[in-house]
Amino acid sequence: MINRSALLLVVSLCIVCLLPLQASALPMVGFSLKQSPASGPYQDKDFLDQANTTIYGLSNKTLPTGTALIDLRTAQGKLSKMNISPAFYSNATDINAFIYYSWKAGDEYEDASSLGGSYYSPVTTDSALYDDATEYYQAAKTTWDKIKSRYPGVTLYTMPVQTTETGDGGSYDPYTHGSTNKGAHSGLW
Repeated sequence: MINRSALLLVVSLCIVCLLPLQASALPMVGFSLKQSPASGPYQDKDFLDQANTTIYGLSNKTLPTGTALIDLRTAQGKLSKMNISPAFYSNATDINAFIYYSWKAGDEYEDASSLGGSYYSPVTTDSALYDDATEYYQAAKTTWDKIKSRYPGVTLYTMPVQTTETGDGGSYDPYTHGSTNKGAHSGLW
């Protein structure tokens, strides 16, 4: 017969081992905040000024691409290097993660779109690159739920809608850059 404390220990270890699986639901933040220094000066106000400008700039828009994406990446890089006080560190981590996930979603989307626009590219609107963009967008939405109370009146940006449908019920063929008839394939297959 198993000792009750031994059973409790085994169950506890199993739970502790499963916790990282729950925490890893979001992608890793590539440029996380540096550790909070034990003493100041802290840059909490500068962090909030930059983060607020960035987040308000994303409101009611679609996923940033182009120059806006470069600006977002630059802002996130600056934020991740600031000295944040221990009292504000948890909130700043969520804000930093939201901005990171936003630029990663835009970056992946932009890569998929540019490859999909190439005549010989096998990238279609249902490719893995678009899946990566969607994964980062979902992570941004999850993180947004943690910080949105700090931003009244701000609406989360949206992902551009990709469509493969043509007006006649057919679909887009990325290999010929034309429409197929009712989803049938054209070409040599």
